[in-house]
Amino acid sequence: MISYQKKFIRIVECWNGEVPKLEGADVVRRFQQTEHLRGMLCREFHTVLIDLTQESDAILDHMKRGTRYEIRRALSADDLTHHHWDGRERGIFNEFCGYAETFLQQKGQPKLDRAWISLMADAGLLSLTRIDDNKANGLVWHAYHHGPERVTLLYSASSFRENPSAEFRNLAGRANRLHHWLDMLHFKKDGVATYDFGGWYHGSTDEERLRINKFKQQFGGKVVKNYICEEARTLKGKLFLKLRSALLGEAI
Repeated sequence: MISYQKKFIRIVECWNGEVPKLEGADVVRRFQQTEHLRGMLCREFHTVLIDLTQESDAILDHMKRGTRYEIRRALSADDLTHHHWDGRERGIFNEFCGYAETFLQQKGQPKLDRAWISLMADAGLLSLTRIDDNKANGLVWHAYHHGPERVTLLYSASSFRENPSAEFRNLAGRANRLHHWLDMLHFKKDGVATYDFGGWYHGSTDEERLRINKFKQQFGGKVVKNYICEEARTLKGKLFLKLRSALLGEAI
């Protein structure tokens, strides 16, 4: 759970069903709800889940044949190294943020919310992982919300845009697939039950997001519908949610 001030209101965010601390909260935001919570403003959110309670071989067997091949090739021939850290390691946290900010700028995506992700790190809820090539160059970073039962991918940033060669792009693609697999094995060993890819586009018009869907579905997970639900605890909270809905619709 994290709590922060946004303009004139205090927002409390909770994941995986933990009980929030309500003192001083104007809005309570609950992620990953399996149903629409009564009396709250809820929006649908689709994602892809992998069951990590299965045997490791079963998880791999559920992936697409080509994905299994890419993972095995990367393991046997690409000389890649996998790292994982607690997000509270400040040097690593700053290194990730700098890398992710460059990546997001290159893609024309919204800026990294460093203040928000820093709160998550300080609360012990952030895991960072990276896969390096044989010269210790970081190829891909992943950032996760790490709960006791479920890890959720927040950011994935890669360096393939810096090198236009087909050979490098193919290496980066294999590295990213291997990265997800090794992350799954790490979290499984840590006792986590569910690997959450952090979203699945439920539309049909955005080609880029459809390509991302296709990538995620290679790993054999299940597409599920969850809800992000918000509860106004004060008059300020009610006014905030009403105004935001009028201006931005379902956006948070």
